[in-house]
Amino acid sequence: MSKRTRQQAILDLVTRQRIPSQAALADELKQLGFDVTQATLSRDIAELNLVKSKEGYARAQDAGSASIPPVPDPLGTFRRLVVKVDEAQNLIVVRTSPGGAQPVGIAIDEGRFEQVVGTVAGDDTVLIITRSVEDAQSFKKKLMELLD
Repeated sequence: MSKRTRQQAILDLVTRQRIPSQAALADELKQLGFDVTQATLSRDIAELNLVKSKEGYARAQDAGSASIPPVPDPLGTFRRLVVKVDEAQNLIVVRTSPGGAQPVGIAIDEGRFEQVVGTVAGDDTVLIITRSVEDAQSFKKKLMELLD
């Protein structure tokens, strides 16, 4: 199935029902025959300009009172939402304000950093997987410089 078909299915889902998380959206898509990765889903969410509110995902124009805006400015998003950055082996853990992990994860995914294999975003935590311990150290340094 095409990207266009998948994205239309996503729009239909968030319009018809409450979708509280990316995992819930992935489950709904799987039931419709779409097997998507977290990275693909993050890109779709960004391209469709979906926002996450207390009620779940919605189109930005429908969200009205959404607490987290779409991600037009990755640097501003990062500075506004990130609280703490830690590293462990080849992993980086980014703590955000509540509800901020999705936009931060999307901003990192869209950056297409060579060191980053992928991200997993929850509500207030983003796990960044890098290729090596050295990549984690250098990427954490980059992230810390963005916060200054």
